[in-house]
Amino acid sequence: MATTQDKPAMVHESDSAASDPEKLHAGHDDGRYENKALANDPTEGHYDIPWTFTRVVAVGSLCIVYVGSQLILYFADPALAYIAAAVDTKYPNWILTTNTLAVAAIAPFVGYITDLLGRRWVCIGGTVCLLVSSILIAASYNFATVIAGMAIGGIGAGICELTALAGVAEITPVRWRGASLALVTFTILPFMPSVIYVLELEQAGSWRWSFLIVAIWNLIGFFGLIFCYKPPPRHNADGLTKGEIIKRIDYVGTLLSVGGVTIFLVGLQAGGYEYPWTSATVLAPLIIGLVMIVVLFPLWEVYGTKYPMVPWAIFKGQRVVALAFVIVFIAGMNFYSILSFFPLMLEFQFAPTTLITVGIRALSYPFAILGGACFGSLAISYSRGHVRELFVINAAIMCAFGGALAATSPNTPGLALAMETLDSFGIGAIIVPSLTLALYACPDEYIGTTTALSLTSRFLGGSVGVGIYYNVFKSKLTAHAPEIAVAAVKAGLPAAEAASFVEAFLVSPIAAEQIKGVTATVLGAATAAQAEVYAEALKWVWITTIPFSAVAVLCCLALPNIKRFMSGRIAVDIH
Repeated sequence: MATTQDKPAMVHESDSAASDPEKLHAGHDDGRYENKALANDPTEGHYDIPWTFTRVVAVGSLCIVYVGSQLILYFADPALAYIAAAVDTKYPNWILTTNTLAVAAIAPFVGYITDLLGRRWVCIGGTVCLLVSSILIAASYNFATVIAGMAIGGIGAGICELTALAGVAEITPVRWRGASLALVTFTILPFMPSVIYVLELEQAGSWRWSFLIVAIWNLIGFFGLIFCYKPPPRHNADGLTKGEIIKRIDYVGTLLSVGGVTIFLVGLQAGGYEYPWTSATVLAPLIIGLVMIVVLFPLWEVYGTKYPMVPWAIFKGQRVVALAFVIVFIAGMNFYSILSFFPLMLEFQFAPTTLITVGIRALSYPFAILGGACFGSLAISYSRGHVRELFVINAAIMCAFGGALAATSPNTPGLALAMETLDSFGIGAIIVPSLTLALYACPDEYIGTTTALSLTSRFLGGSVGVGIYYNVFKSKLTAHAPEIAVAAVKAGLPAAEAASFVEAFLVSPIAAEQIKGVTATVLGAATAAQAEVYAEALKWVWITTIPFSAVAVLCCLALPNIKRFMSGRIAVDIH
């Protein structure tokens, strides 16, 4: 959120501001700070830096840990039903939400931690968190261990995604930031078939192997960072002791924002199918969470702290960064709707089908997201600043084809794949390019801050999106679940076993086979009914995405030309 006062955060300011605290606190320096914030002075930085072996390996290692930060969610989504069964939980959605909230919680702190330890060691520490998380999840046999693993993984993901993107952005020419960040995104290519990997590993042995693969991948990046990624000391901390930096961390702002979202999601998850919307159990966290997010957080950022989590300087003189944050928030909502719910559509709405068929169909959306992300980021570099048209088209694609998924049925898998592929392309062409867009317009000294806030916006959007969409899905699924029992009873299931059968069947058809009276005919009838029930429940998820996507389109319409920010300057060199 943009504040309404010009209050730069001390830990993020330029060298000139840092050297004169009086000028900084007064909100006016010698003019260099303001000019850099407004125009990204092309006379600053480095030019004609050679691409040495060390630089190539450093960029490659940053790409690896960036992908590693994504993989925990990429594997957790298709494995969610298996994980839930293994740890015996009825709340699998919190496995995903814990991870996204942890990312949102750590991201605002990464800039401060980087000032304390340096970008290199922060990135290495984040990679260690990813390693620990992967091993912990792979070895988990209870819900608490999974949640702990996802939380640690979220911390590592927030650190590594932030430092990788900012690290690559600052060691490549500004005009090619779009292309370089497209390269970072493209590195995820080997893991596009994540659904196939999980399904095949589960069939051959266990889903747990998928997280060990994630650990091995991150271990490779870890060694690359250790030996080749050695950026210079950060200038933002010049003149400040570690104690002074720690004191300037906006703990209250983070508590109000992330804590408010968490409390709001608790109420959102409980409403509708666990408790009535009018009950105190639902209303209390909803109201408290909204007050913290909408009222207390902005007031604190504007009036309560000298060093806000959201520094005003990143918005000063242009509207690009603020619009990019809103766009990436909504794109995050839709991104996680696809990751969470399209695998359910493939596995249950179009049942019965083979695991291989599900896996092959599931290749469509990650490749479409990747293609959209690379296209969108590359197109910015060649757009000559005309980003409004580019973003409006991509957001319209996301809105139209995401909503069109509501028209699918168990008999139209081809239509679903076509709509979902186009929707995913639109999401990809928005979610990564929005960050790229913000990095073009922000001052160099705020690259880390802007990346952190953009990442926070995306993951908060994902958390809110999963909360809203899961509530819609679960409410509709619960309402229509009796249709499965009716079909099973008609096929010969004893009526007395109907309730226990449906409960077991929705978790695992294999578990349902153990219930008395269950035959192949009963399972076939239940599977067909389940496909219709899932189609109806998922239809409302896709419909719910439309108004949010429409807001993204409106924000894209307000984007200006960014040509003045595009130059050949490099923010920092590496040694």
